[in-house]
Amino acid sequence: MALITALPGSESPDPHVNNTIHDDESDPSAAETDEILAIISRDLRDWLSYIRALQETNVVILLTPVVIPISQDPTDISDPFEPFGRALAKRHPRIRHVPYTLRNGITSTHREFIKRGHVIILCFAVSPDRPLRIDFADITFAVSDDKPCIVVICKDTIDTQNPESFPTIVQAAGYSPPALEAAAALIFGENLHPQAGSNFQQPRLWPVEQWNEARDLSRVLDLWTECVSIPFALHQQTLASLLRRPGYAKHYVVRDSSRGDILGFCATYLSYADREGERLIASVAFLFVQSANRQQGIGLSLHSHALRELKKTRGVVRLQLGSTFPRILYGPPLDIPLNDAWFRRRGWQLQGRIVHDLILTFAEWRYKEDTYPPTTPSYRPCTQADMDQVLELVEGFCFEQAKMGWFGQYMSLMNGPNVKDVVLGFADNAMVATALTYTPSCGSQISSNLPWAGQIGNDVGGVTCICVHSKMRVLVVGGLLNACVETLYNQGMKRMFADGIGEEVDVFLKLGFRKWGQYREVWKDT
Repeated sequence: MALITALPGSESPDPHVNNTIHDDESDPSAAETDEILAIISRDLRDWLSYIRALQETNVVILLTPVVIPISQDPTDISDPFEPFGRALAKRHPRIRHVPYTLRNGITSTHREFIKRGHVIILCFAVSPDRPLRIDFADITFAVSDDKPCIVVICKDTIDTQNPESFPTIVQAAGYSPPALEAAAALIFGENLHPQAGSNFQQPRLWPVEQWNEARDLSRVLDLWTECVSIPFALHQQTLASLLRRPGYAKHYVVRDSSRGDILGFCATYLSYADREGERLIASVAFLFVQSANRQQGIGLSLHSHALRELKKTRGVVRLQLGSTFPRILYGPPLDIPLNDAWFRRRGWQLQGRIVHDLILTFAEWRYKEDTYPPTTPSYRPCTQADMDQVLELVEGFCFEQAKMGWFGQYMSLMNGPNVKDVVLGFADNAMVATALTYTPSCGSQISSNLPWAGQIGNDVGGVTCICVHSKMRVLVVGGLLNACVETLYNQGMKRMFADGIGEEVDVFLKLGFRKWGQYREVWKDT
C-alpha cells in the first residue's frame, strides 16, 4: 500500500445464494435460538456486485418508510431507519437518505433523487396492518431506468421460502438497529459467513490515534511481517528509519481498547512534486489490519481518517496508493491479495500499469556498444556546476512523463557531497540523460528512501530516477546503465537494483536484469 495492501476486506460470495447473518453466533446459546438478522433472498441481476464496486463519487439513494419508532414512546421523534443510513455511510461516502410516507408514497421529489442516483435502495416495513406496497416499487423501478435497485424488506418474520419477486431482495428481521446493520453488511458483502466460536464483531467506526514510535514500533513490525511476503521483510531499524520523517509523515493506529494492542496501522507521507514546492503528492504508503480483526471497520476507519488528514494539506494534487519517497512499496504488490472492490468503492483506480523492481548481477550484464551509432554518446559523474542544468532536465522530464517526487530526490543532492552519485549522459555536447546511483553506505538521502537494495545485501547498489530525453532513449539508455554499473562496481558492488521500471522493462530484461517485485500503479487526483 509502500503499498498499501491493507487487506481490509474479503472476497464476495456467490450473489445468487441465500447468505445470512445471525444474532451472536459466537454465543453457544445461539445454537438454540439462532435468530437470523438479515438474509439475501435473491440477486438475479448481480446488482449487489455492482454496489460493492461503486466509485467513491457514485451516489446511493436510500428510500425508507416513515414508521413508528420501536420504542413506541410518543415523545420519541427519531427515525428508526436513520441507523441504516449511518451503517451504509460507513461503507460508502455518498448516501442520500430520503424518507417517504405511506400516504404520499414516491412523490416527484423522490423521483428527482432517483434520477440522480447510481444505485437505489428501497426499503419496506411490512406488518399485518402495513402491507408491502408493490405500486411504490413499480414507480421506483420505472423511474430508475434500469439502474440497480435493491429492495430491503423489514419484517418480524423473514420469509425464506417465498419472498417477493423483485430482482434483488434483502430481508431484515424488523427494523431494529442490529437488523439494519446486518442488512447493510450483507449489501456490501461483509461478514456473510461468520464461524461459530470466532471473535466476530459487526463493522463499526473505530477511534484512530497517531502512532507513538517508542510504544508501537515493534508491534507495527509484527503486523508488517504478518501481511507481506518474504521478499519484503524489513529489519526494525530500517522500518523505523522509513517511518521517521518529521514534517513529512503521519502514521495512524487503531488499538484494542482493553489491551492496547495494535489492530491496524496506516502510514502516510507528503512529498514535493515540483521545484517551487507548491504542489504535493500525498501517499497512503501502506494500510494493514490484523488478520483476526478484519471485516470489522478497522481498515475503513484508518483509510477515512488518513485521507481526511491528507486532504487538509494545502497543495496536494494527487493521492497515491503506495509511496514515492520513501519508497516502501511502489503500489499494491501483485503477489499480495488485495480487496479490489473495497478500494474501488473509495475512489481508487486499480487498472493502472504494472511497475517493476529489477535486480542485475554484474556477471550477467549483457550490454554491447553500438558499433556505428549516429552520434557517439559520452557519460561521466555529475559535478556541482552541472546541477542547475540537471535540475532543468529532470523537471522537464518529470512534467512530460508525470514522474512524481523525482525532482525532490535530485534537489536533495544540491550543494552536497553526493552530487558525484549522479551519472550524466551527453550527445552532441548536450546533456540528454541523468540517473541517480546509491550504495547502502553512501550517506545520501537516496539510500534511506529506497530500502530494498540494502535489505537484499551489502553488495547491492541501486539506480533510480532515470531521466532520458525522449528522442535519445534508444541511443542512450544502454550506455547510461552501463556507466551506472561501472560506477557501482568501482565502489565494491556486485549487483544493482533498479526500481519503478514501467513500459521499458523489456529493455532492462534484455540487458540481464531479473524481476524482483511487481506492483500496480494506483493514483487518484484530488
